[in-house]
This record gives sequence, C-alpha cells and structure tokens, in this order.
Amino acid sequence: MHVILQRARQHSRGRFFTGAALNFVGASLLLSLATSSALAAQRTDADTIITGSLPAATANVPLELRIEITRPGREGIRLAGRLSEDGGLITKPVTWKLVRTLGNGTQGGEPVYTDARPVADIPLEPGNYRIEARYGSVSAVKPVVLAKGQHLGLTFVFNVGGLRTLSTLGREPLPQRVRAVHRAYAVNGTSAGKLIATSEMQGGLMRLGAGTYRLESEIEPGNTVTHTEVTIKPGILTSLNLDHEAGIAIVDAPDGVPWSVDSQENNWHRSGIGAGVLTLAPGRYIYNDNDQTRTIIIVAGKRTKVRASD
Repeated sequence: MHVILQRARQHSRGRFFTGAALNFVGASLLLSLATSSALAAQRTDADTIITGSLPAATANVPLELRIEITRPGREGIRLAGRLSEDGGLITKPVTWKLVRTLGNGTQGGEPVYTDARPVADIPLEPGNYRIEARYGSVSAVKPVVLAKGQHLGLTFVFNVGGLRTLSTLGREPLPQRVRAVHRAYAVNGTSAGKLIATSEMQGGLMRLGAGTYRLESEIEPGNTVTHTEVTIKPGILTSLNLDHEAGIAIVDAPDGVPWSVDSQENNWHRSGIGAGVLTLAPGRYIYNDNDQTRTIIIVAGKRTKVRASD
C-alpha cells in the first residue's frame, strides 16, 4: 500500500476555527509514517483503533462474480474483498453477514452466517440469500441466488483507503496528560456533512471510502481545534499530521480545591478539582479558585503554571 505523508498546521481559537490558513508541508512525500520522530514517540501498531463511528453508509460497491459448477450437496458461496479494483485481497477482518431470504432478498430473512474473517467459504443449500459486507466505513448489500449445483465466488471491491492521523503541539509530541480526538466528516457524496469515523489514538488508522473528508483534531482537555480537508484514494494510505498552535496551562491546586478557567474572548469554560493540565488557544483567560480571580495569558508553545490561591 502506498503512503502519502502530509502536514497541516492551523491555529484555532476555541471551537470557532479562526486563525491562520492551513499550510501543507511535505505533501505527497512517499515516506513511511514510522520515520517521523514524533510518531515514533507516540504511535501504536494496534489494528483496532477506531473508537467510534456512525453505521457505515451503504455504497454501490463493484463486485467480481465467479460461478463454478459442482456436485449437488457441495453448493456454497466464497466471500472476499479488495481495497481497489487492481489491488490484492484484503487480509484484515471484513464483517460478513449472510441472510437466507424469500422473494428478491432485500428485506427480512434468517441469518445463517456471521463472521469477520478476510475470506469466508461457506457451504450452503441452494436458495435466495442477502450478503451484507462491511470494511472500514464502507458497507455493501447484495442479494444473490445460489442455484443447485453451483458454487459462487463474490469479491467486493470496497474502494477504501487508509488515513493515519497524528496531532502535535508546536510540532512537538502531546504532553502525557492530554489526548487528541480525530473526527472525519464526509465532504461529498450521499453522506456529505456526516461524521463517518472517530479515532482517539495517535497514529490511529481510519479506513474510509474514497472521497474528500474534513478532518478535525481536538485536543482534550482544552479548547484548541484544528481542521483540514484530505482526499482518500482506494488502496492508498495517507498519513496526516495536524499541528496545533496552543499553549499549556498547568493548574497547581491541592487535592479537593475546585477551580475554573474562562476565556475572555468567547464563552469557553472549564472547571476541575485539584491539579490539572489544559491545552489552550493563545489569549487571555480568567482563572478562579477560592472565590479569587486573576487573569492568565496563554502564549503558543509556552507552559504557564497557575498556582492556587492561598
């Protein structure tokens, strides 16, 4: 699988997405993501990294069909998938569901097979079936008729690409006590404007159908959000670095002492108890504890220590 490494940098104030325009640095470099020193510090190679998504949108997935003649009693269906038309078979888990149906097979029926192996070879009785397949954010539904003395081979071409995401703070790895949440929204197609997938892991992989997406990176806890658009191509792994221009506020409060931080530029508010760390867009904030308030100024790339009032 090809790899495209891109870097996007934007400063956003609160959730209003104001600030400098995006600049891509090193776009279309054919490099492995593992060569990034920031990634080496934070990435994981676990495959199960998508932490949440909407149900996959049913797509018009191309299909390769092969029919073999076999002896009665040896009928069945073999299921497989490809990332792209000219790609090899998918070796990661694909979700398959096979339903025995009546009529045209589009509604109802009795499930006879459910699994997530990349390639499934299922012995079946002749009859009407509905195949429900899903890989990443793409799903497909295909009614088929298995005739007596036939063995069908169906290979779904999902047209899926990969997106690995990494967020940094002033081009440095994120502090240990904060995290980045990456969200991919469809820009075009029938799912335009919808949240397609969410990843909460640095270097996390989202498998997305070919198309254009708005990628958001939000650092929590805090109020800094950055975003860009990225085009996903079938069979291509795109690695995208989203860099935040923000500062760190380190709240030095004893256990049990409540505090709050409010932006002077919008309605953003955060409260906590005891020691805490916040990632904040540059600007002026009001810090309050023990009914005492004071102004703190956050500068991009700087750490500001806030001590609790006596």
